[in-house]
Amino acid sequence: MVKWDAGSLKSIIFKELHSSSCVPKGTEKIQHQLYDLLLNTVDRGEGNSVLFVGPRGTGKSALVNYTIDKVKSACKNDFILVYLNGFVCIDDQQALKEIAKELCPKSELADLNLNSFASTMTFLLETLNSGDKGRQSVIFVLDEFDLFTQHHNQHLLYNLFDLSQSKSTPLAVVGLTSRQDVMELMEKRVKSRFSHRQFFIFGPPTFEEYIAIAHEILCPDSLSLPSWSTHVKEVLNSTDNKIKTYLERVYNFNRSVKLLKNCLTWVAVDIDSSSPKINVDLFEEKLIEVFKDSKAVLIRSLSKLECCILIAMARLSTKHANQPFNLEMVLFEYKEFVTFEGGKIDAIPNHDLAVQALEKMIKSQLVRTLSSRQSKVQKDYKLMYLNIDIMDLTNILKTCNLQSNVQKWAQSVLTF
Repeated sequence: MVKWDAGSLKSIIFKELHSSSCVPKGTEKIQHQLYDLLLNTVDRGEGNSVLFVGPRGTGKSALVNYTIDKVKSACKNDFILVYLNGFVCIDDQQALKEIAKELCPKSELADLNLNSFASTMTFLLETLNSGDKGRQSVIFVLDEFDLFTQHHNQHLLYNLFDLSQSKSTPLAVVGLTSRQDVMELMEKRVKSRFSHRQFFIFGPPTFEEYIAIAHEILCPDSLSLPSWSTHVKEVLNSTDNKIKTYLERVYNFNRSVKLLKNCLTWVAVDIDSSSPKINVDLFEEKLIEVFKDSKAVLIRSLSKLECCILIAMARLSTKHANQPFNLEMVLFEYKEFVTFEGGKIDAIPNHDLAVQALEKMIKSQLVRTLSSRQSKVQKDYKLMYLNIDIMDLTNILKTCNLQSNVQKWAQSVLTF
């Protein structure tokens, strides 16, 4: 009989959960092509460029990192890896600083002029290749690639793709993005220098494979506990609980392995040291939370006044076929309701309270203003839209603790 050891069990599962080496299944052919491409750059001095496109959490970064590690252990020559993230490098100057940190010796970094991207990039590469060892390859990984297309004139992309086509420097550019229209975001001159080599990565193609991934995460190869593996398989496939049903809903909603790992983290946290088993109730609770509507939680937390203002906005949107409205129109709609109820509802609040309620809803993104060009327009007359579906709003309001006449007013939105 296998003796349970929850301490080592938890640590091994956590290591697997936080590992970035969870390469998506069914991508062996893509891995092989990327491996050959990078090996040609490092060993044969060829310039290359490639884009990985796919939803977030599907393993694009894991695949690229895994392949780079394979190249690192297999190739004869050293290479420099430069990792840039579009969220960090908000412009070419910031990107240039990050590149300089990797390519330029620290002694020369302070004297480097970063005003011109092209001249500075050329200088950095000349510095890199001026030693006795000859040319050294560089692999650029551009995460959130689509954000780099927003840089002024796309200088960074233009120069990197241009250098990847020249014979002076062995350079490979690997882009990662979740935007499927990324090619349309590139300027013509940039697009003409790109190799047009794209790989599309999606989540697990079948629910059975999704379940298999969950089992592999909770029962990695390094863990030799047949009893635990059997227990996990029973929980994931059992018809006695709703785990499989909820997992299928998660799969249909979002195939991200990252989201699956987040759910499984709670399972690992709750493993009992005395008798390691999956807490089925907790697992179900965490899977249900995936579908919890954040707007519903927000609306239920609103005050009575804020709910009434929201209902008035919904009525205006329905009355006028989703045309924009302003605060004055909203308060007039509210006033009509108060007058019709004949004192059964609180009177219209003072103007300042109404403005505060509106600002809270804009900040919470329940309402969005029409444009930024209304900066000089008075608050009462700024145009705005309701930022939630009318049907969803009325269903959420049904669950709110409102007076019966306010509930009736809310549901009347659908009768226009």
